[in-house]
Amino acid sequence: MKIFRNFNIYEAIIPDRMHTLDLGLFKYMIDYTKELLYEQCGSEVFQTFEQRLNSIPRYPGLKIIKNMSDITHVTADKLRNVMKIVIFALDNLFEDYRRPGISNRQLCQVYYKFLRMYIAICEESFTYDSCNKLQV
Repeated sequence: MKIFRNFNIYEAIIPDRMHTLDLGLFKYMIDYTKELLYEQCGSEVFQTFEQRLNSIPRYPGLKIIKNMSDITHVTADKLRNVMKIVIFALDNLFEDYRRPGISNRQLCQVYYKFLRMYIAICEESFTYDSCNKLQV
């Protein structure tokens, strides 16, 4: 039996973390949020969301997407920058909505938990405690 000392099962299964998390899951969350806002609140709320993103002051190294309605050709770097500010743009975005669904607070909690998980997964090595936190 041959032993592979430098074999990492995660690198074998997931080709690249950037494509899985940044371009996959987070892009899906933004698309879902856009559909949710249109369905529950109408286009005005999504326009307010885009205006909030665009009104964030520029900071060196922070690249913000100008048009969130078309994020098909967005780089992972720009999505990572949106991750840094998305909760601030979503906070108190809507109070009442037409159909029963997710509240604004719940939506912000989903993003908060995703970002906490994202930060934990970006670590190079994991301890027993960090794996337990990630599991919870």
